[in-house]
Amino acid sequence: MIERKPRNLLEITEEQEERLVWIHSNKFIVPELFNKKFIPSQSYRHACRILNEYASPEVGFLHVQQDNIFQRENYYLTAQTIRTLDANKKILVRSTKYPVKINSNEKDHDLIVQTLRISFEASEDLKNVFWVSDFELRSGISPTIKSEFLEGKLNKGKWRSNGFNPNPKGRRTPDGFFEADLDGERMAFTLEYEHKPYGDKKISDMVDNLKDGYPHAFKLVVSSGYKKALRMIRALKLKVKAEDQEKWFVTDLEKATTQSFKGIWHQLDKPLD
Repeated sequence: MIERKPRNLLEITEEQEERLVWIHSNKFIVPELFNKKFIPSQSYRHACRILNEYASPEVGFLHVQQDNIFQRENYYLTAQTIRTLDANKKILVRSTKYPVKINSNEKDHDLIVQTLRISFEASEDLKNVFWVSDFELRSGISPTIKSEFLEGKLNKGKWRSNGFNPNPKGRRTPDGFFEADLDGERMAFTLEYEHKPYGDKKISDMVDNLKDGYPHAFKLVVSSGYKKALRMIRALKLKVKAEDQEKWFVTDLEKATTQSFKGIWHQLDKPLD
C-alpha cells in the first residue's frame, strides 16, 4: 500500500529540519539554548531573529509562548510543522493533530536538562551521541524504538496503533538516555537531574526504576549544587547495592556544564575525600 503524504506541507531546508527535529525532541526551546546549541559563535540577538523568523506567519514553523513580559519566550513546533516532519519521516509522534503543551511547573527543570544535553553532545570526550529525551521516553519512544525508526526499520503505523508503551507500569522515566563512544568503547547512560532536593522515597524509586529499566547503563546523577551532590552521594551509598555502585556517578550542575565530561564524576563505589 502506498503511503500518501498529507497536503499543505511546509518547505523546510535540511538545516532547518535538523534544528526543528532537535527542538521537538525536547518539546520546546528558548533563545539562549538555541544560540548555544546551533550558533554558538554568533550573538544571542541573532538567535532571537532566527526564532522569530521561524515563528512568523509567513514561515509558520513555531508557536511562541510567553507567560508574562518578565519571562523568556518559549518556542515549540506548530501542528503543520509536526505533520511535515512526520510525512518526511524525520520525527516519530503518536499524533500529528496538535502541538505540544508546555508545563510551566517543570519548565526550569526541563531547560537545565536541555543545557546538560547540549554540553554532553558538544563534549570532546563523547563521540556519536545518540540521545533519547524524557519527553520521548514518556511518549513511548524507547531507545530501541528510536533506533529502529532512524534506521528505517520501524513500522510506524503499527507502533501507533498498538499503543506500545515501554513504561507499562507508569514508572517515572529518567531525564534522558544516551549512548556514546567514550575512549573507543560504546557505552549507555541514563541521566537524572536533581533540581529540587529528592526525598528518601524519591531516591529509592529512582534507584529501583533505573536498575529495572536500564540494568546495563551507567547511571549519571547531576545535582543543582555541590552540597546537594554530596547529600545525594551519601544517600545513594545506602540505597544502591555494593556490587552495583560502580555503575553510579554523581556530580553537580556547575561541573557538568563547564568541565570535561570524563573529569566531573564521583563514582559511587569510591570513598568521599
